[in-house]
This record gives sequence, C-alpha cells and structure tokens, in this order.
Amino acid sequence: MIKTKEFRHYTGFGSKEPSLEEQINEFIKDKELIDIKYQITEDENCVGHYALVIYKDGDK
Repeated sequence: MIKTKEFRHYTGFGSKEPSLEEQINEFIKDKELIDIKYQITEDENCVGHYALVIYKDGDK
C-alpha cells in the first residue's frame, strides 16, 4: 500500500531535534521509498524544513 508521512524540522530556535535527513533515514529503514518532496519556509525567526515522504509499506 502506498502511504505518505510528513516530517518537519525548524532551525533558529536552538532545536535539539534530529535533522530532517536523520528523521527520514530512520523512518524508511524497512520501507520501500518512492519519492520525497521538500519545502523550505523562512521568516525572521527561523527556517522550516518540510518533507513529504511517499513510500510503499507491505505487500498490498
């Protein structure tokens, strides 16, 4: 079955969250990656990095 999952990471707030790349790599370890769509937004306080991961999960 084809599914999607959204990931986000913000810089500029002293975030201690894993990077967007680390989050995605951890998530897709056991899944078949189809595509990743990226978006970046900026304002005076931070930069937002967003990714929509499209993947195949299971045999359906």
